[in-house]
Amino acid sequence: MRPALLELDAALAALNAAAEETRLRLLLLLAESELTVSEVVAILGQSQPRVSRHLKLLVEAGLLERRREGAWAFFRLAHSGPAGALARKLLGSVDPKDPILTADGARLAETRAARAENAAR
Repeated sequence: MRPALLELDAALAALNAAAEETRLRLLLLLAESELTVSEVVAILGQSQPRVSRHLKLLVEAGLLERRREGAWAFFRLAHSGPAGALARKLLGSVDPKDPILTADGARLAETRAARAENAAR
């Protein structure tokens, strides 16, 4: 069975959404772990409004999924749909040893540890 294909406009929207440093970093982080806005703010060191705007654009392009749990909104890489498949292909082409991405990964590990510690309480 052939995977669903993106129409030209949807492909361009997805590629344009991913073609910005912070949004590409977001895609890479959210491919590793489902995160809240506040966790992403802490990892990237950017303002909440800025992070929220980037997340909104990525969700609208179909690259991310958003789910609500009570007062929290969680984001993750889209697991289904042609835009999600495009995101996974794109992310597979990015060197994970890049210094910026390595630092993001270290902060992600700290965030995961803090979440686990809070859950254990």
